[in-house]
Amino acid sequence: MSRRKRRNGTNTMQRRSYAEYGIGRQRLEELQSGCRTGIYPPEILKAACKEFEFIEPLILLSVRQGKSFDKLKILWELGEMERPAVSRSGFYRFRRRFFANLDRELKERGAEREAI
Repeated sequence: MSRRKRRNGTNTMQRRSYAEYGIGRQRLEELQSGCRTGIYPPEILKAACKEFEFIEPLILLSVRQGKSFDKLKILWELGEMERPAVSRSGFYRFRRRFFANLDRELKERGAEREAI
């Protein structure tokens, strides 16, 4: 994982890319397509969110409907949902981890071939 230095000289972690999670562009598109079409069972999607249950509904809404943070922001500004307890960068960090967890779950369970 790469690092950078702040102006005061301390190190800070940069965000992990999908490639650092072992997910290439084509694999990411397959996972996103599978989420949007609903071919993955709900228990696998829930297992992919096991480290961040507090934001699970928002992540699942985003990956199932392909909505960005900004489009979801409109929903809580209209009062249709609660504001999440994470920032934009935090949201995308959890979303990347969701896809990494989903990829791992599918490989472990061998469910990808069964679902397709």
